[in-house]
Amino acid sequence: MEAAVALASKAEEDPYWEGLPDPEPPLHGWVGYDQGVTSAPTSWLLKLARELIAEAQRHPSIRVSGTFVSASETAYYVANSRGVSASDKGTHFGYGIELKAVGAGEGIGFSSMSSRGLHVDIYGVLERATTLALDSMKGEKLGTVIKGNVLFRAEPFASLVDALLVPALSALSVLEGFSPLRDKIGQKVLGPLTVVDDGTMVGGLETSLFDAEGVARRRKVLFDKGVLKGYLHNTYTARRMKCESTGNAARVRGAVLIARTNLVVEGGEDSEEALASDSAVVVDGYLLSVHTVNYITGNFSVVASNPYLVKNGELKPLKPVTVSGNIYEVAGGLRPAKRVKNTYTGIYTPDVLFSGLTVSG
Repeated sequence: MEAAVALASKAEEDPYWEGLPDPEPPLHGWVGYDQGVTSAPTSWLLKLARELIAEAQRHPSIRVSGTFVSASETAYYVANSRGVSASDKGTHFGYGIELKAVGAGEGIGFSSMSSRGLHVDIYGVLERATTLALDSMKGEKLGTVIKGNVLFRAEPFASLVDALLVPALSALSVLEGFSPLRDKIGQKVLGPLTVVDDGTMVGGLETSLFDAEGVARRRKVLFDKGVLKGYLHNTYTARRMKCESTGNAARVRGAVLIARTNLVVEGGEDSEEALASDSAVVVDGYLLSVHTVNYITGNFSVVASNPYLVKNGELKPLKPVTVSGNIYEVAGGLRPAKRVKNTYTGIYTPDVLFSGLTVSG
């Protein structure tokens, strides 16, 4: 503590800093803690990993590239000189597998599961990873450029949202002048999508009682049918922008920054089948190079690991393709499917159809 005070005394004064948060009670009572996770022996985790590998290898064309099983317990306590005294604990459990299909060609497939409790269903994970790998093994090269409708399955769409929208929603990005959403509150910028950050969700991967400053987690609407309603705040940004903290403070190497909690994209009116039939290409699997997207402009160019060409109503596997566009320019044509899926990343979203994207490969 003495070292921290010494470092703080040498830091440059921030004229916008108004102080620490005041104490407040939690706004919900759900604690994501499962003793089954904390008591799971290492030998059992290892046995589960071996079972994943053995079951995958039952298929003659499948090779296992990698697998993981993890179980963790966290606990934290936050206190400050204004009376904040907040504590919480939690558990996380997960597993996943990456497969390679080998035959006339090669293909890859990955799937995983994460939860707050000891939930085991390896066959669902294996089925998805195996299907993706076998399909991509049969994939053909697109061989042309398509501009049109592209359906993003929930998992790759969640990855795109995390890299493209979440940084733009941070009030720190807004204050620093990097966010394209600056001065856009009250404007329709995301088509028909309703997006909520909910740190109180029962069962949520990112649910907790308090944020890193001891401010109560809460539910906040970020986009309401495409209209921007607000940003993600910690105490510093909230006071600087004359509003309340949204309970999204996060500590990274000591600095108090901002992070999302459980991000929920609400479902629409179309079935997944109807959206697929309206698409030229369906994007599944994971996105390569998603870290290169430009959240400042909304531009993205990502490589889809497991794409499909829609031909005569059927999905034909493709080799990896590049998909590019600008999220804000095509926002008006976004169409979310009815069913919201758990992507096991803390993002809960339906499949979403884009219009006007460019696909090449």
